[in-house]
Amino acid sequence: MAMTAGTTTTFPMSNHTRERVTVAKLTLENFYSNLILQHEERETRQKKLEVAMEEEGLADEEVRLVQKKDTGHIYAMKILRKADMLEKEQVAHIRAERDILVEADGAWVVKMFYSFQDKRNLYLIMEFLPGGDMMTLLMKKDTLTEEETQFYISETVLAIDAIHQLGFIHRDIKPDNLLLDAKGHVKLSDFGLCTGLKKAHRTEFYRNLTHNPP
Repeated sequence: MAMTAGTTTTFPMSNHTRERVTVAKLTLENFYSNLILQHEERETRQKKLEVAMEEEGLADEEVRLVQKKDTGHIYAMKILRKADMLEKEQVAHIRAERDILVEADGAWVVKMFYSFQDKRNLYLIMEFLPGGDMMTLLMKKDTLTEEETQFYISETVLAIDAIHQLGFIHRDIKPDNLLLDAKGHVKLSDFGLCTGLKKAHRTEFYRNLTHNPP
């Protein structure tokens, strides 16, 4: 067929091709609609989580990323306001958490390096875990694979068993308190509700000390 410059030749689209285009269009529309819906659901869950944390008194602490000047090491600094701790009778829980972090120096527990205080706050210098927490991971991925689920459940069981071997019961196992290190391994955190088999590690023991701020 002879063609002149500046002209194009179009061919009619077959019914089969039209059907394939329509199916592809619907598939893409459904895919992006589901992405938007999942994003909205994650935002809703995040807002509910923030409300629940505030209601349970868990939003009164602040965590900052800090660096030690002489070594350059990175840590997570947990800041707890003493006034809030006293008002909500959290002193016993904080004492318990501080003690177990010192005693449970193992691979399955977030390590605490230092603790100090001033007139307003108590500061816990913790191991920095760049993997974040399990709740954030679940919100990002929405659904874990079977292999991932088996891995995280197995490590969580091992972490809980390690705490039990030390004579402690965590009592607050949830995705927020399962942190991940740089290699994706699980570590337990937030021992504010823990109790133990020894008298000095039981909740009642710490309640008797609440008249003295940490």
